[in-house]
Amino acid sequence: MGINEVIMYIMVAFMILGAIDKIIGNKFGLGEQFEEGFMAMGALTLAMVGVVSLAPVLAKVLQPVVVPVFKALGADPSMFATTLLACDMGGYPLAKEMALNPQVGEFAGLILGSMMGPTIVFTIPVALGIIKKEDHPFLAKGVLAGIITIPVGCFIGGLIAGLPVLVVLKNLVPIIIVALLLAIGLWKIPEKMIKGFTVFGKFVTAVITIGLAAIIIETLTGIVVIPGMAPISEGINIVGSIAIVLAGAYPLVFVITKVFSKPLMKVGSLLGIGDVAAAGMIATLANNIPMFGMMKDMDERGKVINVAFAVSAAFVFGDHLGFAAGVNKNMLTAMIIGKLVGGITAVIVASILTPKKAVQK
Repeated sequence: MGINEVIMYIMVAFMILGAIDKIIGNKFGLGEQFEEGFMAMGALTLAMVGVVSLAPVLAKVLQPVVVPVFKALGADPSMFATTLLACDMGGYPLAKEMALNPQVGEFAGLILGSMMGPTIVFTIPVALGIIKKEDHPFLAKGVLAGIITIPVGCFIGGLIAGLPVLVVLKNLVPIIIVALLLAIGLWKIPEKMIKGFTVFGKFVTAVITIGLAAIIIETLTGIVVIPGMAPISEGINIVGSIAIVLAGAYPLVFVITKVFSKPLMKVGSLLGIGDVAAAGMIATLANNIPMFGMMKDMDERGKVINVAFAVSAAFVFGDHLGFAAGVNKNMLTAMIIGKLVGGITAVIVASILTPKKAVQK
């Protein structure tokens, strides 16, 4: 049995524990997490079903422009999809549609798509809706540190996924270029860049919603609004397969955060950040939204380090784990290690960019 299967069996075990806890009245908190896995289906449906159906159409529209550019750079066109879109917000199905090499399509869809895409379409727009305006410079500096190290996480993830070194390096060329351009932009014009990400995030949400409405109309009435869309069943099957994994992944994360909170808090003190900031990093492993809610109470160094860590490492034991297990469990280990390497190296860069000061407890 390989490590990917071991991870799946661990999640199944926690799903069983969650189901038992639900039956006995949620005595340990696992039953609630079990329910949360299924409750995630609503948000997943809104984010995914429309764009899964739209993927063939988007691929046809984008290929004439993207394919020649990426071929000239020696990269697979699938890398374009998840430079801009999160794996669970349409990046994965679009990467698969655009891939010339199916193996690179999986690499783009699940490894790059769990780092670069989510930062642009989800993390930055969501953060701006939660954090205070005075924390925007820390957000910009953290994203800058995080984006610089995405190619490092992708490189390690690609090697673990079994791709040859040269194939990984060639496909990372456009990603390194984009990462450098974004980093320069965030350094020189942080406010404008962050506003630009927000506008792009809203545009992506609008496209996804149009796709969802169009495929619902086609499914219920037979009227084709957008020709060439994939059947609605494809997206619903993906959402269902993710939800049954999350029913075990959420209880697993719940236990991880409880059991490992003390050692992880010690890591926080070694980094020279306060207790709130250390707790934020732990929360990020499952979901970065609670961390952004905690940012107002963090020390300055802690804010930058938390945002940097979240760029690659957010959702590693949450939604991205559930998504990868639902669509291709063979990529689980590569995705987890790639995201953690990206997150840890981002913390190192953020620590260099933000010198230690008096830490607020």
